[in-house]
Parts: sequence; structure tokens; C-alpha cells
Amino acid sequence: MKTFTRMIGRYVLATAAVVLLVVGLLLGTVVYLGLHYGAATDSRVRIGTLAEALTPTADGLQLDPARTPADWLQGYAWAMALDDDGSVIWQHDLPQNLNKHYTASEIASFSRWYLDDWPVFCWTADYGLFVAAVPRGSVWKYNICNNEQLMSAMEAGMLPALALLLGVAAACCLLFSWRGARRLQTIAAGLATVADGGTIRLPTDGFAGELADTVNRTSEQLRRRNEIIARRDDARTSWIAGVSHDVRTPLALILGWAEQLEQDTALPAAARQKACGIRTQSEKLRALIEDLNLTSKLQYGAQPLRCRPTQAGPLLRRLAAEFCDSPLAARCTVALEIAPDADKAILDADAALLARAVENLLHNAARHNPGPVQVQLSAVRTGKTLRITIADDGAGYPPAVLHVVEQIIHAHGGTAAFARNAPRGAKAVLVLPVTEDPAAR
Repeated sequence: MKTFTRMIGRYVLATAAVVLLVVGLLLGTVVYLGLHYGAATDSRVRIGTLAEALTPTADGLQLDPARTPADWLQGYAWAMALDDDGSVIWQHDLPQNLNKHYTASEIASFSRWYLDDWPVFCWTADYGLFVAAVPRGSVWKYNICNNEQLMSAMEAGMLPALALLLGVAAACCLLFSWRGARRLQTIAAGLATVADGGTIRLPTDGFAGELADTVNRTSEQLRRRNEIIARRDDARTSWIAGVSHDVRTPLALILGWAEQLEQDTALPAAARQKACGIRTQSEKLRALIEDLNLTSKLQYGAQPLRCRPTQAGPLLRRLAAEFCDSPLAARCTVALEIAPDADKAILDADAALLARAVENLLHNAARHNPGPVQVQLSAVRTGKTLRITIADDGAGYPPAVLHVVEQIIHAHGGTAAFARNAPRGAKAVLVLPVTEDPAAR
């Protein structure tokens, strides 16, 4: 929700910034045009100054001799002065058709508008009326008048009206962005559902309809794909479980008969040796089948973890003792080293599965190495983790053993690392989280 709140805020701020930018550009344009095109008007002598420069003399009205008439009238097309009766008493470059007597109505007309399409400016003086014209088409002249109460009301209501308009614009922006944000929020919630593995069906109307339709089609494709994968995984798991079950019965018979032949003293030593080989290889095959079945269950979550508080020291000592009592230990020498803090470490673990991982590594050292093998089993505690190391000087680990061990450790929230042991052999490092000892609470 915070994302959409930020989006709405940015949308409103962006809209306000655009409005302010447009207003600023308009004001800047008006100022620029006023300065640019007003320069020519400002370059002319003001009409009042020009009227005052025309003074009475013995020879009549004349412009101040400090400047020539051309300098005084620069920017003006012509000028004239009228007495109180409307007669021309002075003129400069006045067109012939305008050199006449003017009535009061004519004077009232051109003082407000134009004189024969000439934009004129007027100024009253002691001698009468001073009139100066600028070139035709150079000035737009128009007098505007309006009701005083209306103008006062407009002046007083301009700022409130502007504030109201900005408020309405902001409200519209907020409304539109809120509606759009709700639609996008629905799509975001749908995407979260799809990410969690669910199936959705979003409405496809509105401006985000195309995006919602794409999300719907993606959800449907993922649903179909997940169904295919689930059916494939179920079939694979069922097949592995079926094969494992079907193989166990004949394999048990082979192991039983091989063991009987191996222990039959009436048979020659060579035959009994072959029976021992059959039993050994059958035991390897049984272990591989069990690992395959366990791997399949762990991979697809079919193997439930029965986690209980388990003390690390007794578990590791029991596994080492059972290995030393097994026939596989005839070719191995096992050294156990457990630090005091590691001995009392409590693991929240499925003891049977964890034992399976350690046993696989111990048995590997005996099964896959022909000669005597030195195995080192050690455990140390580092902070809230227990590090179990199993190292030997044999030939290494087969991939099947590593995969099973790694899956078991990952199922307990730990990590498994495999490397070569120096100067020879293999080493496995199992790191498991340590829980709080209930007795220490």
C-alpha cells in the first residue's frame, strides 16, 4: 500500500509542477513580449513631454529648439495642435486631408479611437489639444470600460477563484490517480498470489485491462505447467517406490541365500568366498535402493521430519560405536573427537535421518576403499552452529552418497560441504543449527 501512496503523491506533485510550469511559461511569455515589443514604444518621446515641448512664441507655436523637430517627433508619423475651436494652429508633416477644422464630435471620436486609421495620442495643454500619430498598423488601440462593481468583485474574487480551480484540479488528479492505483493494487495482489503458487482471475476492464489479461494468461499457463510437473513428480515418486518395493523381496532372498552359502562349511573356500562377494554387492545394492527412495521423498517433501531435541554427543558416540561393531569396520580405524561444548549441543533434528547421513559417510570409507582406512569423526561448536567433520584417507565419495547427505542436512536447515582431505582422501563438513538447551532455561 505504501507503494501506491507514494505513486499517488508523486502523480499529484507532478501535476502541480506541470501546472506551475505552464503558468510560469505564460507569465514569462507575457513579460518577454511586453519587454520586446514595448521597446519601440518606449523609444518614442512621451506624448506629455512632446506636448510640453511645444511652446508659444511671437511667430506662433514652436518645438523646443534644444532638439530638431525630427528628433522630437522620432517614431511619430505626424503631429498637430488644435485650439479650443478645433482649428489647426500648428502641424508637422500633417497629411493634407487632415489639415482642416475639427468639430467636438470628431475630436471626441479620434481621441478614443483612430483618426483616418491613424493611431493617435492626445494631450491637453494651455494652447489647446496636442495630437500625435504613429504609423498605421504599428499600434493596437482599443478602449475598454466596465462596471466598477464588477471589476471590484473580480479583483476581490480572483485569488479565491484561482485557489478553487487549483483545488478542483488537485482533487481530479487525486481521484484519477486513486482509481488507477486501486486497479494497479489489484494487479499487484494478483502477482503476489501467482508468485506464491496460487491461481487468479483479474477483471480486465479499465485502463489496466491489457496488463490484467496478461497476468491472467500467465497464471493459467503456470497452473497448467504446475499440474503437469505435479503429475510427473507423482508418477516418478510412485515408480521409484514401486520399483524399490518390488526389488526388496528378491534382494532379501539373494542376501539370505548368500549368507547361508557363506556360512556353509561343507562348501569349498572358493565358493564361500564368492557367496561373500554376492552378499557384499547385494548389501551395496540395497543401500543404493534405500538412498534412491529417500532422495525421492526428500526432494518432493514426502519424507516427514520427526524433529526432536537431540543431544549431539551421545548421538555421534552411538553411531561411531555401531560402526565399529559392524563387519565394515574390519578395514577401518575410527577416531572420535568431540569438544565439550559440542557434546552438550542440542539439535532440533530427526535423529534417524541425521544418523543416516553420518552412517552413509562412515560406510562409504569402508565400502569404496580396498585397503585400511583411517576415519576421523569430530564435532566442534561455533556460536549457534555445530560443525561435524568426517575425514578419511580413502579414495573419495560417490555422487549418490553426497546427494543423499546434502539433502538430509538441507532438510534440517544446515549446509554440507565436500572437499579433498590432505594429503589424500575425502572430507565432509556438516554444519547444523544448534537450538537452546531446554534444561538451561
